[in-house]
Amino acid sequence: MVKIDLLLSGLTACVALIGYLPLQAYLDPFARFFFPAALALAAFLQVRGRALPPRVLTPASILLFAYLASGFSLSRLVPVTADLLVVFLGVRLLGERTGRNYLQAFALALFCLSASSLYEISALFLAYLFSLLLLLAVALVLLTFHADDPASVLSRKEAKRVLGVAALIPVASLPLLLLFFFFLPRTQFPIWNFMNPPVGKKTGFSDTVQPGTAPAVAEVKGVVLRAVTPRVPEQRLYWRAVVLNAFKGEAWVREPVPQDAPARVRGEVVLQEIYPERSDNPYLPALNVTRSITGLRNEPASDGVFQARRPLDQKVRYLADSALADTVTVPRIDREFYLRLPAHISERIRSQGRDVAQSGRSAVDKMRTLEAFFRGQRITYANTGLPVGGDPLDSFLFEKKRGNCEYFASCYAILLRLAGVPSRLVGGYRGGTYNAMGGYYLVTEDMAHVWVEAYLDGVGWRTVDPSAWALGTVRSTQARGVAMYLDMVGFYWDKAVVTYDLDKQMALVRNAGSKARNLRLPPWLGRGMLLALAALAPLLLWVFWRRRRPPTVEARLLRRMLRLLAKRYPGEISGNEGLFELSARLHDRHLARFVAVYGSAVYRDRPLSRAEAAELEEIVREASQDRP
Repeated sequence: MVKIDLLLSGLTACVALIGYLPLQAYLDPFARFFFPAALALAAFLQVRGRALPPRVLTPASILLFAYLASGFSLSRLVPVTADLLVVFLGVRLLGERTGRNYLQAFALALFCLSASSLYEISALFLAYLFSLLLLLAVALVLLTFHADDPASVLSRKEAKRVLGVAALIPVASLPLLLLFFFFLPRTQFPIWNFMNPPVGKKTGFSDTVQPGTAPAVAEVKGVVLRAVTPRVPEQRLYWRAVVLNAFKGEAWVREPVPQDAPARVRGEVVLQEIYPERSDNPYLPALNVTRSITGLRNEPASDGVFQARRPLDQKVRYLADSALADTVTVPRIDREFYLRLPAHISERIRSQGRDVAQSGRSAVDKMRTLEAFFRGQRITYANTGLPVGGDPLDSFLFEKKRGNCEYFASCYAILLRLAGVPSRLVGGYRGGTYNAMGGYYLVTEDMAHVWVEAYLDGVGWRTVDPSAWALGTVRSTQARGVAMYLDMVGFYWDKAVVTYDLDKQMALVRNAGSKARNLRLPPWLGRGMLLALAALAPLLLWVFWRRRRPPTVEARLLRRMLRLLAKRYPGEISGNEGLFELSARLHDRHLARFVAVYGSAVYRDRPLSRAEAAELEEIVREASQDRP
């Protein structure tokens, strides 16, 4: 035998624990340890068949509230509220086991779980939520038994049946949840958020470049974006984000783009569906060279840079139209603007620039000369042991001969300007791991990169990546196995859930309405539907009549007699009496004859014969003609 009270107490403890666990990492020490202690004490009292009385719990609750509320402030609104919920849940477990107290414990557990969503929502939160709903459904069914008799017991077979039926309630609601999936707004948190707690995250590139500020650069593997697009050649994987065209002191920065002639880009067109991670900057990376971006409000610039009108502080999606080209055709530029130099340049770098400028060669020849110079220096690509100090670029080129993309690009662009060739830096990402299972590129922060665009008269801006001339290994962009499966699951969570917002819902409704308005049926199909309806109409009417008609002769005769009696004796036919009781009360001769014939057959478990049915038909007809 199973005691209802014991089973309900156990379920209540499990419900309370599910409400507490998602919050425990964010609680203050007092609340974090108070709840386990209260749960253990409640279990001890349950075994002893006792509970703390209200005269003890009420003053204790007031004191606990005063203690926790003393730490309240606007900046600690959520932490203090979470502490109060957990402490009150623990107090409730210590009280008397009544229906009212059980319901209060269930409500507090739900509030605790809801409060945890203010800190983090992840796949683990969904598991907690479904478990809580399942246990609550079972507990509420048991609570109905408890309300009738707190001391009631069930056999093991009965208990299994009750628990099984109660557990089916939330399972049966899953189809409705799937329906709501397409209409309700979504969470803004990724599915694997519980594996990687949220931190202040920065993208792998900056809108300023100043080599020499740090002796080492840490490679961060965080995801920057995922781009659904066909596979492209490895040498074309440059994701353009920002163009740096001027100097502020020694640092490359972005200033308003001069009014150059309109740019034209020729090359293979690639469409991308891009899902960037959250970022503090508004730049929208896409394959070089970006021609247009849609799906997100943005400000385009003539140099192929697109900025969102607000920081990317939530999950978004945009569509990019790019051309895989090495050259952006611009007939005319502001040469003076793109030949400006930083405040300080070492004498050795100036001398190298003058040598290239005085050679009298064309811009293409000057670029070849500088490439030969870089290769001849035999510089190593590195992220550690970088030159720092008063003149890091000079040390990079002539002494240490090691550095990352910022050193290569800065030195090359400055040398180009010294040689009279307009230049600018482009910041973004180089490479990408292609997930063949999901059909998208994964770009991470360690792929952050800076390269150069040099202007050739009559041609336009040509892409040059001086880091390719370095000594060292090329970064691998291949990844396989479980990591790709996990990333694909997380990506499709973002695609189907996180970026599904009100705008998409409204677009879905608008598209459905537009399709409905534009729906045109062929003339032959309209005529065919009318003929089909005309042919089916008699059949539909017959089915409707059959469904409304009682299925047996006995049922039809009984319904006719009861309807007739309701008219003869208004307000006296309740429908709760048997035929014999009704006949004895009304003393109606027609009803008495009907009961005698009807009861001799139906109440003896046999159908009416044809003669009996005909006799009953005659009784009903006579009764309808006889006025009371």
